[in-house]
Amino acid sequence: MKRLILLLLFPLILIAQEPQTKLLYVEKIEGIPFEDVKVLLKTALDGKNMNVLEVIDISQKPKMTVFYVCNLSYGEKILRIFPQFGTLAPCRIYILEKEDGSVEVGYINIPNLVKGFKKYFTPEVVKVFLQADKDIKEAIKEVKGEF
Repeated sequence: MKRLILLLLFPLILIAQEPQTKLLYVEKIEGIPFEDVKVLLKTALDGKNMNVLEVIDISQKPKMTVFYVCNLSYGEKILRIFPQFGTLAPCRIYILEKEDGSVEVGYINIPNLVKGFKKYFTPEVVKVFLQADKDIKEAIKEVKGEF
């Protein structure tokens, strides 16, 4: 099952590398081992009130882990207005060890997602999405030592 998930995620990751698609927000973390990035990211997300609901270790070569993350108050506000969004929730953040030893952390580009679904969202829901995006980015930057 893990291999199937990995096979399904890899094309998404490759497509996301194309600058014109901006499908994913991706940060490269250097100088911190993969396992430490996992611990630091979970701690940073907890500090932003982003609950890590599940951690799935997808593969060992390359090392890849997916976090299922949700801020319950954000989720409640979004799903009350647009319950169908539950198909994309909770947010998934991947951590991928690269051949050069760096670690890639990424997730769906929330501002672009909002653009695509904007006609379904109230201004309040857009604000919640953008706050969640800010929280996740700040957590990743904290892991990188930029905060």
